[in-house]
Amino acid sequence: MDLSIVFSTFKSENILEKSLKAYCNIETNYAWELIIVDNACREETRKVVAKYKQKLPIVFLEQPKQGKNNALNKAIPIIQGELVLFTDNDIIPESNIVDVYVGAGKTYPDIDVFGGRILPDIKLPSWIDTSLGRIRSAFGIFDKGDSDVMLPPMEVWGGNMMLRTLLFKDGMSFNTKVGPSGSNYVMGSETELLKRLEANGHQGMYIANSIVQHQIRSEQLTINWLKHRTYRLGRGVANGEKDDSAQLFGIPRYLIKSIIFDSLRVLGTIVLLKSKKEKNKSFMDLYFNLGRFAQFRNMSKT
Repeated sequence: MDLSIVFSTFKSENILEKSLKAYCNIETNYAWELIIVDNACREETRKVVAKYKQKLPIVFLEQPKQGKNNALNKAIPIIQGELVLFTDNDIIPESNIVDVYVGAGKTYPDIDVFGGRILPDIKLPSWIDTSLGRIRSAFGIFDKGDSDVMLPPMEVWGGNMMLRTLLFKDGMSFNTKVGPSGSNYVMGSETELLKRLEANGHQGMYIANSIVQHQIRSEQLTINWLKHRTYRLGRGVANGEKDDSAQLFGIPRYLIKSIIFDSLRVLGTIVLLKSKKEKNKSFMDLYFNLGRFAQFRNMSKT
């Protein structure tokens, strides 16, 4: 088989169905499969998947052990494709996604890690400034331009990430201590895996014509959602980070100072009635550092 596409799903049937409708539009002569792992084991999810089993080459699994990475790891042993595209249940692929990625695998035989564009499926409000890296991270936006270009594996984003399946033959798997699991978790499930691959000398390539859209939901278009998303991002960035600077109870002193400064800036945007865009940026800076603070504290206890 040429390509396997893998994603997990968790209590999000409406989102899942919108994505599956898009998969029905894929046009290709290559052999491919779609492996879906339900991490909630719900009858509602089974019903949605059943509707598309006659239309798509679906392999359906259930993983009762909570955690996205537990779900992805369950899929690894049954992958049939020479290439495997890991994505998310809220990702809408272009109709040529199989052709583009199988073609990339042939064009770049020495590359083991591939990534492509991830664009929002709606026009975002003007107060959401996508020039900011943390905004792009929060919404999973990734765009390196119109040309293929080599990039470090760690720069590939998990919503549109293809690997050569051979990488998993020696026992490589996703770290189940990170990634979505419940409401408060350390972000970075794919990043942690890519970090190991990069350390082992594997190379990455951005494929410009591999384009997917990320479903943006109304509840995500709030400062409250963004600040908590950024908090988890901060935890993910700090996870495993070694910091040799001066510390206080395992927390870098500069980080404590940054949190005090960020808190004052948030207060200033509120008191001075600053724009929603300015408020959002100040909240995201604060919550990113609060997430780092929480993770450093957790690591100091182990």
